[in-house]
Amino acid sequence: MIKRFLTLLLCAALSHAAADRADPEFFGFSPDGRYAALAQHGIGEGAGIAYTELWVVDSAKNTLLERFYGRTEENPGVGRAGLLNMQQVFARAAPALNRLGISDLRPGTVVWKRTPPDLRARPSSPDVFPASVPGRPNMPAAQTYPVEFGGKLWLFRLAQLPFGPGKECPPNSESPGFSRGLMLSVTSSPKPGTEVTTTLQEDSRVPASRRCTFHYELAEVRVQGNFMALTVAVYSTSGFEANTDIRYMLVTARRPDR
Repeated sequence: MIKRFLTLLLCAALSHAAADRADPEFFGFSPDGRYAALAQHGIGEGAGIAYTELWVVDSAKNTLLERFYGRTEENPGVGRAGLLNMQQVFARAAPALNRLGISDLRPGTVVWKRTPPDLRARPSSPDVFPASVPGRPNMPAAQTYPVEFGGKLWLFRLAQLPFGPGKECPPNSESPGFSRGLMLSVTSSPKPGTEVTTTLQEDSRVPASRRCTFHYELAEVRVQGNFMALTVAVYSTSGFEANTDIRYMLVTARRPDR
């Protein structure tokens, strides 16, 4: 099963290799959807080092079970070194994927998808450094994403949470950037006349893997059995000039109609 997925992944790498934007590739579910895996790969800006990352997640608990990561130590572009890196990461992940029954032949059903927009952090804008509240960022309005599935409406709400500041975050040490966390919920009507809102994720802190994140966007919603997997785009600042890196994360939960 992994060979088939790697073929698709390698083709994607050859056709698209953005310097600052990872390519997300949902790997697959277990038969009942209880476990899921998401991969991303890309070429790091500047040095051109290729990387591959794969997460194995417990869909019911929205917890990371295992993470597999690899990177080249040279500048391969999208050449042989980068492709071998992908193969090595998936070879290490194969025992865990097989043990949990996660298969690339079981991608689930995509019920909503869009390409996240390219955004650039604007450290001097009122959104980040408001004059009215010195040292504390204004927060953008929560985003809502209506998703229709099975004749029902699921309304996802994504809000940013303020954390920071941190001197390690661009633009520079004199004007530290801010990190933002994620709060994601879904509202549904399981029965006529009822409305239920379930919190899928609410960060109490920003983990090291999302340090200097300034924005989130919902990219995709998939379902398998009683569970769903949401791919979220993560926008972070990097470098002296506050360039934007786009990476991805997976948020999982039981379906609102189950």
